[in-house]
Amino acid sequence: MDNDQFEKRMDFLKKSYDRVPSSFDPNEVFKKIDEEKVPQSNKQKSSNGGFRQHLTIWAMGIASIFIIGIIGAGYVLDQKQKSDEEVIQTPVTDEYIESLLKQYEEEREKRREMVKLDEVFFKHYASFADSTINLLKNESYLEMVSEGTEKTPLEETYNRAIEELKLPSEMLKDLKANSLNNDEQGSITFLGEYRRKIQMLIEIYDQILKENKEAIDAYEVGPHVDKAEIMLLSTKSFPEQLQNIIGTMRDQSIRLHTEKYSGEIRTRHNNYYFYYSDLAFNLHHHTDAYIQMMVEEPYMYGPILQYPLNEMAYKLGRMEQTLINVEQDHSLYPVLESYYLTIFNDLVKGSEYTKIFDEDGILLPDYQDVWRGMAATGDVSPLTYVMQPIVKEMEASGWRESESWNSLSYDALKDAITLAREGQLEYYMYGERPDFKSETIQFPNESFWNEVYALYEDFKKSYDKSVLKGASPIHVLGIFDYANEMDDPETMYHLYSESVMYSNYGEIELDDYVQNWRKGFSHFRNATEVRFDQNTVYREGLKFRSHLSFTGSDREVQMIFNEEGIWEVYSGFMETLPSYQMSPEIGFRDLLNSGEYTHRSINNPNYDMKYLNGIGALDMVGAYFYALSRGNYEVQYKLFFQGEGSEIVEKETYLENPEKYSQSPPYEDGMYVKASFQGLEQDENGNWPGVATLTVDTELYPNLPSEMKLHMFWTEEGWRVKFNPFE
Repeated sequence: MDNDQFEKRMDFLKKSYDRVPSSFDPNEVFKKIDEEKVPQSNKQKSSNGGFRQHLTIWAMGIASIFIIGIIGAGYVLDQKQKSDEEVIQTPVTDEYIESLLKQYEEEREKRREMVKLDEVFFKHYASFADSTINLLKNESYLEMVSEGTEKTPLEETYNRAIEELKLPSEMLKDLKANSLNNDEQGSITFLGEYRRKIQMLIEIYDQILKENKEAIDAYEVGPHVDKAEIMLLSTKSFPEQLQNIIGTMRDQSIRLHTEKYSGEIRTRHNNYYFYYSDLAFNLHHHTDAYIQMMVEEPYMYGPILQYPLNEMAYKLGRMEQTLINVEQDHSLYPVLESYYLTIFNDLVKGSEYTKIFDEDGILLPDYQDVWRGMAATGDVSPLTYVMQPIVKEMEASGWRESESWNSLSYDALKDAITLAREGQLEYYMYGERPDFKSETIQFPNESFWNEVYALYEDFKKSYDKSVLKGASPIHVLGIFDYANEMDDPETMYHLYSESVMYSNYGEIELDDYVQNWRKGFSHFRNATEVRFDQNTVYREGLKFRSHLSFTGSDREVQMIFNEEGIWEVYSGFMETLPSYQMSPEIGFRDLLNSGEYTHRSINNPNYDMKYLNGIGALDMVGAYFYALSRGNYEVQYKLFFQGEGSEIVEKETYLENPEKYSQSPPYEDGMYVKASFQGLEQDENGNWPGVATLTVDTELYPNLPSEMKLHMFWTEEGWRVKFNPFE
């Protein structure tokens, strides 16, 4: 790297580690360290070249800065594991210090062996840890510890040095054992340290690749394969140090990579899903784009974007969510923000290397698609805020010009991010947000239904939604529900949001809706209360979405607050009445096969029978006969209807003599060849009956009728077989 790059990197890294505890006087320590030069060892040979000199200076400089921050600031995982432990002070003796230094050297050598690096390379990786442990060799520092001026115990300094030595693979193992997915600050700190170590290893590995360029160039592969991928599979083809890193880099989440434009072999963070998922599943969700960044960076090859255009709106959207929501730090946040702004401006403004307009001054089609994607990133989104006026003006001009584009500054998107972080962006985009109020209504509630009936009558006169202005979402759903009870699909149709009345085939017309309508169960059935929570409201452009929750029943209904300030039904799907349910004729053998899976689920003693609610009536018939064929009367008993009007006997009585109840007529293999089902109208007991028609093989069983009627009843947990089902 040149001197400018080096200075910028040093300045950036200094900010990253500028965490100085108030009890520590850095000037005093640096003064003492300057007075007592610690002898250097393992001097590098001059033949190592400029890179090693730069890397050494870089590592030593960072390490010196890091000494300031390391006092009084432990690593997150180490603190998480030891939060309940009390640090025991140990006397500062020469013997104790020597034992710590000896243990450190053993731990250091262990890590060097794990990555199989020569000392000339490994010392760069270990520079932070070496600087920390060297405090134990500094007489002034030890004197401060003895006098109590420095409060950090020696063993804690030692432990921090060991944490700094840990390889990325060890950090990942610790993370999986001690998840940080509920700790945002801890996740940020972990990722900052993890990324630093990955980048240090990448710097080292890339230097080894450069020093072995001749061997790499001589390694021939086919024209249609990736040399980097083939090299990772190699076992004995290269000089020892190169072969060593090829054999160990994958353990540290690093891979070989072929540069897109130069063809040069370099190293990058692994992009395999399981590496990414280990991080994503164990770190706070606000850090998602940091993880993505580590896997994908660098995004630019010099001034040229490395990724396909059609992926960039999505990538920028993920970056944006982290930049808006995450707690700002001095290491990861500036890097992600820089990528975000650089990529955006390259895509929107172009450069001498990125031409976005054709010879006629028209924006290239691929960029038109990307711009539209960015304009649709989110409803309260900095990208949307900046890009919507540009896209609108560009489309109006045939993608030739836009005043908003002409006046767009490099930091416009950064300013929008600031507005979003302060909670002001929605106001700038849409104006004042409505003042939604939470509401809970208890049931049964005669007063509520009287209000609903009155609203229903007013609305039905003309279907003018302004009648519903000021009505709560619970009341609007009540009108919808009452219209269903009154067999009034036309009123239900007009209560839906217009955005719902479309399908893949176009707009759903009123006549089509009415013709295909089927009466359903009330949304309010079994509910003891219905709740609307203002905190669940979120914006969709000029509209808002939310949902109603029902206590006493497992359901939610989505509602929309439209541009006119009126609540509408969004997902008013009602469970169709059982009388509409029917199944065409299928083979009885197929019925048994489907019933086998259902039987296996029910046979599990921990299975919750409510999950059978979505299973069809014929599947339940199949499970019933499969249980009978296996002699599993426990399962068979579970499938009997036990509601109002049932004549079922006690379970113990049934299991004592199941043949007495379960076979009327007897069931044998091959008795039935086909089956169908039809639901029936509600009976006088309030039950919903249905009949499965079983076609008998009369050639094998000439004494039986050609069809047998098996009676069933619908319950809240699905269809059940009537006790003595053929009666």
